Amino acid sequence: MIVKLLPKYSLSAGAARDTGPVLLKDRMLVNGWITAGNTRLNESRLPFIILPSNWLAQSFTIMPTRIKRESLVAQVVDILRRDLHRYVRFKWLPGERVLCERFHVSRTTMRAVLAQLQRQGLIRAVPCKGYCVQAKVHRSPQRPSRVIGCLVEAPFSVSEMQRNLLVRNVEHVLNTAGYEMEIEFKNRSQGRNAGQQLAGIVAAHPAACWALNSTSLATQRWFAHHKIPALIVGSCQPGICLPNLDIDYRAIGRHAVNFLWRQGHRHIAFLTPRNRLGGDILCETGFAEGWRQVAGNSVRPSILYHDGSVGGICRVLELAWTASVAPTALLVSHCLHTMTAAGYLIQCGLRLPQDISLVCRDYDEILSRFVPPVTCYVVDRNAYAQRCARTLIQMATAGHLRPQSRLLMARFTPGGTVTPPLHITHASSHLA
Repeated sequence: MIVKLLPKYSLSAGAARDTGPVLLKDRMLVNGWITAGNTRLNESRLPFIILPSNWLAQSFTIMPTRIKRESLVAQVVDILRRDLHRYVRFKWLPGERVLCERFHVSRTTMRAVLAQLQRQGLIRAVPCKGYCVQAKVHRSPQRPSRVIGCLVEAPFSVSEMQRNLLVRNVEHVLNTAGYEMEIEFKNRSQGRNAGQQLAGIVAAHPAACWALNSTSLATQRWFAHHKIPALIVGSCQPGICLPNLDIDYRAIGRHAVNFLWRQGHRHIAFLTPRNRLGGDILCETGFAEGWRQVAGNSVRPSILYHDGSVGGICRVLELAWTASVAPTALLVSHCLHTMTAAGYLIQCGLRLPQDISLVCRDYDEILSRFVPPVTCYVVDRNAYAQRCARTLIQMATAGHLRPQSRLLMARFTPGGTVTPPLHITHASSHLA
């Protein structure tokens, strides 16, 4: 509360009501009331405080004369009522557990809050579903938000953690441009409560737009369904109509097949997780297209699916290398999976690259420590961050973007794990 000091006789009754709490330097005390000219300040119903006449300050901050004490339930009710317009588009409030985590209160307190909102006619309880927003809340006009939200789904693998370092680079570029990024983490395994959790996250962060990093099909579908401005930092899942910025994994798959074919390899396999993200699906599509270009439709491409674990990768490789015709070259979709595959093949007696050529679709600093250096595809992270930040600022300014893919090309790094194949017909003899 800002209180102004005014000289004597400079205050009228109307000005007192418009100014707020008033302090007079040269005060007059008449019958216990502070007066200004012929006007008594008590008539304006304003709080006041008496200061010495030698007080020279022009303005300062004081506490209100009457301290307002509210219960925790009343405070949460006021906040939730004020922010209720953010939930109107979703029609439903988040679940009790999500609200308790947001406001840091117990479930008993939150149920008392929801009961009070029901009595006020703002929400309605629906059995087995939750709380439906009843009131049509009109939002007062506000300045355009300078906040950009970033949603990262967890738990995530180490390779995805390396990718999330990109988020920090994007945040730095946005801060330089005068924007703020708020990063929120979401658990992938939420089941039926995933929608409520997303509604709570979006409502709690009034962002101009959102960056979705390493998100699942359900999360991307939820943002597209509610028409929330969002940019997918990565690949769109099938059937999702949202703008995205990603590496051209499809081109990487085609290039890897053509490069290995020119080296003389005729048995090329692609090692990828069974639970694939959008980039894995696009790389597999490009791998199949490249294979049809060089080998035609008579021979199907070899795709090796695994569950992401060390044991699962080893079992898949064992089956592939004990088959009648074993691969002579291997394209792997993730850095850590590349390390696992290389270690297993070396343990089985195969030499890199004399017996088996190895290419990694992604790049990580750990690959530079491998001997020989792994052949891989490298993306300039600074250029990626700059492009991502410019796209987010464009979306925050315009309110939307056309749902199209914005792709960055990766640079091929030859490394030392690819050579022409030896003239062998069966590699299983190397396996112990």
